[in-house]
Amino acid sequence: MLRLILAESELELVPPSIAGHPAVSKNAKKRGKRPGSVLLDANLHHSAMRGLPEWERRGRPDIVHSFLLLTLDSIANQRGEMEVMVHTRNDEVIYVSSETRLPKGYNRFCGLMESLFQNKVVPDKESPLLKIENMQLRELLKRHEISGITVLRPEKNPVRLNEYMKKIDLSEHTFVIGGFAVGDFQTDFSEIEHREITISDLLLKVWTVTSEIIVNYEIARGIQ
Repeated sequence: MLRLILAESELELVPPSIAGHPAVSKNAKKRGKRPGSVLLDANLHHSAMRGLPEWERRGRPDIVHSFLLLTLDSIANQRGEMEVMVHTRNDEVIYVSSETRLPKGYNRFCGLMESLFQNKVVPDKESPLLKIENMQLRELLKRHEISGITVLRPEKNPVRLNEYMKKIDLSEHTFVIGGFAVGDFQTDFSEIEHREITISDLLLKVWTVTSEIIVNYEIARGIQ
């Protein structure tokens, strides 16, 4: 079982401190929504975000969208060999059912995430495909510590991923990928049993790292 966690992802609703900014209110009005009920998006709210702490890395729902499209459409997921979760900067965890069929269009995806933040579950509690709860990343990882955890970080122990897959127990293993475009993890991993690796001397995009992990896992497990 391959468990993928997109950690500290920059997925959040517009903070109250900038909800009244013209860049936010104009876009929200166009969509028929309240400013505080829409996702923060750097492409749309860039001028408003400059007043936010760590504004350079925030407002990236597109990274989450790409990650989920890639994981959910993978052979491993369709074979029932994958578990996918998204952790957000505000310490929320989104559990994603393997049966989820995510909207391919970005605007529809944003609408789905906004509904999830509002209702805490999609489509309903009886048959949830997506659900969200408050939880710190450390707490989430502690639950899976015994099965093995690998954190992907630049400039850490360089490995050949195909060889690394042979050295770990793939019957159940958790890979943690940063869900941000700039910077590094803000979580202190020192109290969690884990390995930290990098798979290239290049600075890779989230979706590239994700695809490399999935493909090498599928090859190592003989999944096709």
